[in-house]
Amino acid sequence: MEKRRNVSLGALLWRYLILTGVSAAALAAAWWITLMLLMNAGFVLPARTQSDHASDAAAAMRLQGSFDASLADELCNYVYFAPDGTVLETNLSGRRLADAKEARRTLEGGAWFYQRVDFSDGSLCLFQFDYSVLYGNEALRGVLPDFELASLVLLAVVLVTTVTLITRHYTRRLRRAADKLAAASARIAEGQLEGGDFSSAGVRELDGAMDAMRTLKENLSGSLQAQWRMEQQRAEQMAALAHDLKTPLTIIGGNAELLAEDALSDAQRANVDAILRNTRYAGEYIASLRALAAGADSADTVKNPEPAASDGAQEHAAPQETERVSLPEFLAEIQAQGQALCRARGCVFRLVADGTSMLPMRRAELLRALVNLVENAARYTPQGGAVTLESRVRRAPDGAGRAVFTVRDTGPGFTPEALAKGMQPLYTGEKSRPQDGHMGLGLTFAADVARRHGGALALRNAAGGGAVAELSFPVWG
Repeated sequence: MEKRRNVSLGALLWRYLILTGVSAAALAAAWWITLMLLMNAGFVLPARTQSDHASDAAAAMRLQGSFDASLADELCNYVYFAPDGTVLETNLSGRRLADAKEARRTLEGGAWFYQRVDFSDGSLCLFQFDYSVLYGNEALRGVLPDFELASLVLLAVVLVTTVTLITRHYTRRLRRAADKLAAASARIAEGQLEGGDFSSAGVRELDGAMDAMRTLKENLSGSLQAQWRMEQQRAEQMAALAHDLKTPLTIIGGNAELLAEDALSDAQRANVDAILRNTRYAGEYIASLRALAAGADSADTVKNPEPAASDGAQEHAAPQETERVSLPEFLAEIQAQGQALCRARGCVFRLVADGTSMLPMRRAELLRALVNLVENAARYTPQGGAVTLESRVRRAPDGAGRAVFTVRDTGPGFTPEALAKGMQPLYTGEKSRPQDGHMGLGLTFAADVARRHGGALALRNAAGGGAVAELSFPVWG
C-alpha cells in the first residue's frame, strides 16, 4: 500500500501564505483590468476628467475676459463671487460651497482642488474639482453610489471572502490531521488497543507523533497481553494450591472430629477444639483463595464452613448475605483471636470501640478480613510493641454513616513499594518466599471484602511511626 504523501508544517504554512498573496494580487489585477475596460467603454470616466474640464472652462473664461456660465459643462462645479465676496452664481451647495468660500478667503483649497479665474472688475470664479472616477452617464451619478467607494468595497469583500475560503481549506486540513491524532490518543487512553486508524495524518510533524502513538499502542498491547498471561498463570497456581490444600485439610478435620468424640482431658479437649477452630479458619482461607483465583468479585467465603468428611467437598463458597450483627460480640471474637496472635509474637493487642451496638455486614468475610489485618500488623510489630484495632461509626444527620475499622501497629511501617503494591495478590514485600506461611493474600482479601461491602481498604504510615490499615464501608439505618 502506497504511503500517503505528507508535507511539513512549515511548507504548509508557506503554501498558505503564497496562495493568499497570489490570490490577493490576482484580485487586484482583475479589479484594475475591469476598471480599464469600463473606462474604455465609457461607463466610467478617468480620475483626471474633472481636472481637464475645469482647466478648459477656466482657460475659455480667461480668454473671454468675463464670466459666462455656458462655458462650464455638467462636469464643472463653479462659484462666481462679486468683488465683495458675495456669491453671484454657483452650481454648488452645502459643504462644497462652504469649502469654496473658504478657498476664496484663504487662497487655499480644503477637501477639493480649484482653478481660479480673476476678472478685471474684481470679480472671481472658482472651478472646483477632485481626482475621482465618475460614471460616464450623468443620470447614473445621482442614482448609483460613488463608483470608487463601491468598487473598493466590492474588492474588499471579494478579497476577504477569498482569504476566508483559503484559510478555511488549510484550517480544515490541519484540523483533520489534529482530530486524527486526538482520536488515536483517545483510543489509547480508553484502553482500546486493537484496530483504530494510526495511518499518516498528512503533516510530517503530526506523523511523528502518530508513529510514536502507534509504537506506544503496540508496546502497551504486548505488555498487557504479557501481564494477562502472567495473571492467568498466577490464578492457575493459586487454584492448584487451593485444590492441593483441600485433601490434607479434610483429613485433619475428619481426624479432629473423631478425636473429639473420645473421652479427653480438659487439656486435650482444648487442643482438639483449637485444631477444629483453625481448620475452620483454614477452610475460609481456602475459600477466599479460590475466589481470588477465579477473579470474581461475587465469589464469597462460606459462613462458618465445616471441613468435609470426604474429597467430595463443595468446590465453591456459597454467597453470604449482609446481616445485622451485634458489634460488641463481633469485636469480642476478633479480640480473642487478636490476643492469641499478638501473644504468640510477644506484643500486645488493644481494642478501642465507640459503643455502636448493631452493624450490617457480611460477618464471616469481615471477621476474616480484620483478623488478616491484625495478623499482618502483629507480624511486623516488635516484641513489646502493640497492635490496636479501633472501631467507630460516623453518622450523618440523615442516618447514613460509614463504618471504619483501623488497625495500627508500632512496627517499621510500610515501605514505598508496599504502599503501592501491598494489596496485589501474592505480594509479600520479601525478595524470597517467607518461611512463616505468609502468602501475600491477607491484604488482597481484606481489600476485596471492603469492595464487596461498597467500601475500600487504605494503607498509610502513621505520623509517629508504624503502619495503618483502614477498612471502611457505608452503612444505613
